[in-house]
Amino acid sequence: MFWMKKSNVVAVAVVIIAIMVVSTVGYYYYGPQPAKPTPTVVVGTTLDVTVNLDPAQDYSNGIWALNYGVFDTLYEIPPGIFPHAQLTSRLAAGEPIVSSDGLEVTIPVRQGVTFQDGTPFNASAMKFSLDRVKQLNGFPAWLLDPIKEVQVVDTYTIKIILNYPDAALKGVLSLPVSAAVSPSAVQAMGQEKFQELPVGSGPFKYAEWQKGDHITLAPFQQYWNQSRIPKVNMVYKIYKDSATMKLALEKGEIDSAWDYVATSDYPSLLSNPDIKYSVVAEGYIQFLVMNRNSNSSLQDVRVRRAIEYAIDQDEISKKIYNNIYPPLQDTMFLPAFYPKPSWQQYKPTDVAKAKELLTEAGYPNGVDLTLSFTPIAWGKEFPDMAALIQEQLGRAGIRLKLQSTEFATFLKSYRAAQYELALGVVSPDYPDADTMASQVGVSNGAMAVRNHNNDTLIQQMTEAGRTETDSAKRATIYGDIQDRLADLAVYVPLVQQNNYWFYRTGISGVTSYYFGENPWWTLTKEES
Repeated sequence: MFWMKKSNVVAVAVVIIAIMVVSTVGYYYYGPQPAKPTPTVVVGTTLDVTVNLDPAQDYSNGIWALNYGVFDTLYEIPPGIFPHAQLTSRLAAGEPIVSSDGLEVTIPVRQGVTFQDGTPFNASAMKFSLDRVKQLNGFPAWLLDPIKEVQVVDTYTIKIILNYPDAALKGVLSLPVSAAVSPSAVQAMGQEKFQELPVGSGPFKYAEWQKGDHITLAPFQQYWNQSRIPKVNMVYKIYKDSATMKLALEKGEIDSAWDYVATSDYPSLLSNPDIKYSVVAEGYIQFLVMNRNSNSSLQDVRVRRAIEYAIDQDEISKKIYNNIYPPLQDTMFLPAFYPKPSWQQYKPTDVAKAKELLTEAGYPNGVDLTLSFTPIAWGKEFPDMAALIQEQLGRAGIRLKLQSTEFATFLKSYRAAQYELALGVVSPDYPDADTMASQVGVSNGAMAVRNHNNDTLIQQMTEAGRTETDSAKRATIYGDIQDRLADLAVYVPLVQQNNYWFYRTGISGVTSYYFGENPWWTLTKEES
C-alpha cells in the first residue's frame, strides 16, 4: 500500500495545481485563439438603389460604387492619382495588343481567379459577360457600342473585334458594366434572382439587400489578390435625406457619411473632434439641361441663350454652396479632358440681354417653363438651387414652375427626355475625354439621349476623337466639341462639385479615385 505524509500530499497537490494553472495560461496565450468577429463599417448614403444590382443593367452612382468592390474589371485606375496615372491591369494579365488597323484588340486574362460561387474565371467567362451586356441592352449598354464581337482565342485570351478604332476602349474596360459575372450563377439563378444579388469575382460579395434600407457586403475570402481581401463587412445604409444621415453620423449610429452631405452642414462636421474627412471626388459638374426638342419655346436657341444670360453662377455658388462648390462658367469638360472656356463668351450675367433675346424670339412678355429636379439624390441644396434659379430667370421674364419628384420617378422621366428644363450632375464614366463628349454630346450618349441632341457635327467630331491617338490633335477636336455645345445652348454649367467623405475617428483606409469610385476593400475599423 502506497502512502505519504499529510505534508507531502499537500505539497504534491500544490505542484499539480500550479502545473494546471501554467498550462491553462499557456494555452490561453499560445494555443489556438477563437476567431474575432469581422468588424462592420456602416456607410451612410442618400443614393438609393432603385433598379437592381446587375452591372449590365444600370450604373447610377450608388450601384456603380458598390459594384466596383463586388466585380473585377479587366483594367482599373490606381486610387487617388488619376489623371496622372495610366490604367493598370486587374483581370487582364497584360496590356492589350492592338492590330495595325485598330480593329482587333487581343487581351490575355488572369489565371487562378474564381468567382464568388466557386466557379473558375477564364476567357469564356469574360466573353459571356461582355456579350451579355449587349444582349440585355440595358441603360449602360451604349458604352460597349464600339465592340462588334468578342472571340475566345484560348482558355486565357480574348480578342475584341471593334466596329471602329477606339482610343477609349481600355478606359471602358475599367467600368463595372464591362466586369466579369459568373456564367454559372446567371444560369443557375435566372435573371430575376441574379440581378437582386449578382455574383462577381471581386473582393466583396453581396450578402443582403433590404430594399430602401440597406445593402450588406461581406469579404470574399477566396479572392485572388490576397492583399485586397477586406477586413470588414460593409453596410450601405440608405437615408431619405442628408440631414438624417448627418445626425446618424454625429450620434455614432453610422461610421461614415459617404456622399452628398449638405454643404451647409460642413462647418459643424469639420469642427467635430470625433469626425474626419477626405475630399474624395472633384470630378462632378452640376448643370442645367434644356430639352431643345420639347414642345415648348426651348426649340428657339434665342430662348435657350436668354436662360444662359439670366443665370448667375456666382450667386448660386455663394448662396447655395457657401463657395465650397466653385462657380463653373466655362465648360462641361473636366480637368485632364482638354477643357476649353467655350461658355465664357456668354458671360457675365446680363438680364437686359436675356430680355432682348426673348423679344427677338417673339416673347416680349416672357415665357412659362417647368424645371424638373429630385431633392433626394443630390442633397437638400437642389430644392434651394431650383428656387434661386426660378428667381434669377424671373428677373428676365422667364416664369418657372418647379417640379420636384422622388429619385426613381425623376430618373425615369429624365432618361426619357420627358422634361423641359432639368437639374443634373455629370461625371466621367471612364478616364478619357471621350467620356464627356459621349455623355453630353452625341445622340447615343448617356446624357445626350435625354435632350435628343442629335447633332451630326458633334457626332462626327466625337468619332474622330475616338480614333485619334495624337494628344494635341485630340485637344483640338474636343475643344471644337465644347465650342459646338456652347453654340447649341443645350447646357448651362453651374458649379464644380467637390465631394467630402466624412467618417468617424475609428475608421481608416479611406481613399478614392478622381471621380468618386471607391476601393471599399481598403477600409478598416478600430473596435472600441
